Amino acid sequence: MIKTSFLFFFFLLCILNPALANKTLDQFFQNTQSMQTEFEQTIKDTRGKVIEQSIGSLILSRPDKFILEYISPAEQKYISNGKTIWIYDVELEQVSIKELDEGIGDSPALLLSSNTNVYKHYDVSDIKLQKSDGYQWVQLRAKKEEMTFEKVLLAFKGSILIQMIMYDSFGQITELKFSNIQINKPFALRQFNFVPPEDVDVIGSTRAQ
Repeated sequence: MIKTSFLFFFFLLCILNPALANKTLDQFFQNTQSMQTEFEQTIKDTRGKVIEQSIGSLILSRPDKFILEYISPAEQKYISNGKTIWIYDVELEQVSIKELDEGIGDSPALLLSSNTNVYKHYDVSDIKLQKSDGYQWVQLRAKKEEMTFEKVLLAFKGSILIQMIMYDSFGQITELKFSNIQINKPFALRQFNFVPPEDVDVIGSTRAQ
């Protein structure tokens, strides 16, 4: 389930075309070049029953660089240097190596730091939810039925991304809440390179590194 929910973080790494950008998202992108945060993730089934909860941390830096770590219930790491993604399953002692755009297709991809245009796949609009939480909410609704996520809601406090709620084609709901958020903290490029530990199985090509 954690690996499936990683599609969310591909969604987190895409930049919008400024000429088309929704006002709230445009403000977010103008003010956010990098982001470091902790998160709580909850996945619910079609009846609203919690089927998985996890915690972790995330570092994002434009363009295309990120370090995602799931801490619990299973330790997994996802690292991208802008060309290559390393997926390290600590429990399985296995590292998978892929090119950044490999297998992404038309799934929600690269929301925070690539040049993919989200408007190609989603209709974007500001919305107001019934609950009064003081956030600015933006809705992304898929233009095609075969999209992984039919709808995504983004909650902003000013230009800070606070929460995401994603509705997939199977009726599951994935909710992400961010905390201890740091914006525009500088990161060294070497932080986004990964050397697999010794004695782990390595799968995939290293040509993009």
